[in-house]
Amino acid sequence: MGAAGARILVIEDDPELASLSLGVLERAGYEVFVAHSGAEGVRLSREKLPDLTILDFELPDMDAIEVLDTLRQGASRTPTPVLILTGARNGPSDQVRGLEHGATDYLTKGLDRAIFLARIQAALREHRGDDSAIRRGRLLIDPRAGTVTLDGRQLDLDRKPMLLLYQLAKNDGAVVTREELLRMVWSSEYDGFERSVDQAVYSARKALGDPGWIQTVSGFGYRFRTLG
Repeated sequence: MGAAGARILVIEDDPELASLSLGVLERAGYEVFVAHSGAEGVRLSREKLPDLTILDFELPDMDAIEVLDTLRQGASRTPTPVLILTGARNGPSDQVRGLEHGATDYLTKGLDRAIFLARIQAALREHRGDDSAIRRGRLLIDPRAGTVTLDGRQLDLDRKPMLLLYQLAKNDGAVVTREELLRMVWSSEYDGFERSVDQAVYSARKALGDPGWIQTVSGFGYRFRTLG
């Protein structure tokens, strides 16, 4: 399976190239969504919450930089990787523009299949990072060990609430939606029920003792705040 079944959005107006990319990515084990215009790509990005986006530089309705800026402005958590797909008519200046506007990397059309997949895997690895322990003030969260300690005292917390707390803490200060938390924590077990997130938040708050660590942002989701 490609990066544990990661979701990839392909924004490509050329039907043949879109179909080719779809086939290569699905055979590699990815879940793939295809948009044939910039506007459709922005909509699907908000609906599907992909782990990575491949964006064609030349689209019929929107400039790729405009699409990229829109995707970045709409991100409520750590921005996901966007790989710009360039063709023969795109020179180094286009690649530089994409990188300056937040693109993770660029791919050239006709790139060798193995290199194409390797670039995608590298971008996903870099974005996801490792699962090493993180400290936020008096709080230490170690997902590998499955432990959460506060002031040196280990808290009694089940795995799902622990992972939810870890993801919120990684995005310290940023609002993370319930939908995003479902994708981050429940992954392949994702059932679409936001109540699962609320129950996990309740458990985490109860274990922490102070609800101020996890703030509710009405109508959006939750935000982690480091307490002294």
